[in-house]
Amino acid sequence: MKGRRIIMVVLCIALALSFTMMATACGGGGDAATEEPAAEEPAAEEPAAEEPAAEEPAAEEAATGEVQTKTIGVYADAADSYYSLMNDALTALADQDPECDWTIEYKVGQSTAEEQLKAVEDFITAGYDAIVVVQNNPNTTSECIEKCKAAGIPYFGAVHYFGGVANAGDSAGSTNFDFVQCGVVAGEDALANDVKNVIIIEGVLGQGTASDQSLGFLQAYENAGKSLGEKADGSKWTAEEIATDKPPVGDIKGSPDVVVVQWSTGGWMAEPAQKEMSNAISSLGKDGWDGAYVQNDPMGEGAMQAMTDAGLSTDDYWLGLCNGREYSWQWAKDGTISMDVNQPPTMEGAILYQQIKAYFAGTEYRKHVHPYVIPYNKENIAELEPTLIPIENVENFISKINDNSIVWDLNDPKFVDAEGNW
Repeated sequence: MKGRRIIMVVLCIALALSFTMMATACGGGGDAATEEPAAEEPAAEEPAAEEPAAEEPAAEEAATGEVQTKTIGVYADAADSYYSLMNDALTALADQDPECDWTIEYKVGQSTAEEQLKAVEDFITAGYDAIVVVQNNPNTTSECIEKCKAAGIPYFGAVHYFGGVANAGDSAGSTNFDFVQCGVVAGEDALANDVKNVIIIEGVLGQGTASDQSLGFLQAYENAGKSLGEKADGSKWTAEEIATDKPPVGDIKGSPDVVVVQWSTGGWMAEPAQKEMSNAISSLGKDGWDGAYVQNDPMGEGAMQAMTDAGLSTDDYWLGLCNGREYSWQWAKDGTISMDVNQPPTMEGAILYQQIKAYFAGTEYRKHVHPYVIPYNKENIAELEPTLIPIENVENFISKINDNSIVWDLNDPKFVDAEGNW
């Protein structure tokens, strides 16, 4: 086409020159000048040849919905179903999203700080696009955040709080439940049932999520103006001091309204919790306690088995848990437990999905949030069950998200911004 156009232009110019010479000879130069624009007509067609360029704005608009092809590394501190269910929800939401072509690798450690650090280093070396960590401890997390920042890879935290470390603000996002609040609602239920001598089985003694639940439980009594006892010097014990120091019963003087008569740890698992509960029953006898706060459902199952083995009925004791898995809903309906708190790791997976997608899309998002919890007991379970969020049935959880029957939008006010060094 270009060759033909050049030939046509040359011919037209030649003809024009001939007419000009003829017109000059006849004294009619003005008519020749009016013909020159006609000779340029082929060149005037060139803008039409550039039409494809006009489509570029439309292509830019389409780019806003481009598929995110990313590789994401998820590390969990231990082989805990709570952590894996969070990852299952994150993966399921990404898999059904046509804009997310994510490859998610899930690694599990054995509860050591060294493994957490090594996993993050391996993800960085392999060139992963984002890293999610269920931490071993905040100090190690601080190191991991520093390494990710240096590598230009976003770091997201889950389950456990790390907002107290100095460089927490260099993380790209985090989600964890307010475990103090989980403990508070359990303590309020215990107080309403006049529990005075309680066994507390923590997940891991001293671990942040476990200590926070114990703190919240005791704060429920403290906030209600109840006494937690006195020290040898006559000063009052505070909820924070008892949750942290875990003093023996002999160190609590005066006339406390509630006493932790046994501190134990079940490692978040049923079998260790069953052993600890059996030891507590043997030590205290059937009348040395009137309630037990067991900090997750698997440990609750172990505690109930220990009670059964000892010939004790849960009808005669207050038994409070925190997790709110589907089988616990049935326990509440059967009256086997007194109360539980629906605290779904699946929702943490949904929050991570929204945060990570927003990060890669370059859009604003809430970076550090607490999901909401729903406490329930054997009296109100029938009313509240339709509102509870699935945990172990991830397919059901995704179904509820897709039909908008549960609140999961990160921007909803039911989610609370976490405080910290952000």
